[in-house]
Amino acid sequence: MRETPVVTAVTRISAPVEAVWRVVVALDQYAQWHPVLALDAKAEEVAIGAEVPGRVSGGDATAQEVTMRITEVEPPRRLVWEGGSLDAILGRHSFVLTQQPDGTTELTDSEEFFGANAAELVPALDQLKETYGRYGAALRARVAALSG
Repeated sequence: MRETPVVTAVTRISAPVEAVWRVVVALDQYAQWHPVLALDAKAEEVAIGAEVPGRVSGGDATAQEVTMRITEVEPPRRLVWEGGSLDAILGRHSFVLTQQPDGTTELTDSEEFFGANAAELVPALDQLKETYGRYGAALRARVAALSG
């Protein structure tokens, strides 16, 4: 049995969990803050089973079309979506928001990879963790800009 590759990055955000949640579920606004992801769905469309089309761009001129399916929604604490295929790589991405005693929010941004080619990601997990840390920093900056 092979171990499932997982990437996890934790980011502290100086805002209450509800403020962070509003940014996480404003899917149609990801292009304004997320370094590589643009999504085409509004917050009111965030529901289990919803299909969310979008684009992933590695920073170059080309963008890859993607569709995520929302699998879990627990406002204002947890959002999970899946994208890809078990024939290649299926990613299960989760945002978990935890209110801290000091009023900040801890964001745990994690993705598990499944499928025929998932094991190929193992050598890149450290680099992916750094990348996900940048996503958390971008989310923190977006929340701060909307709060300030």
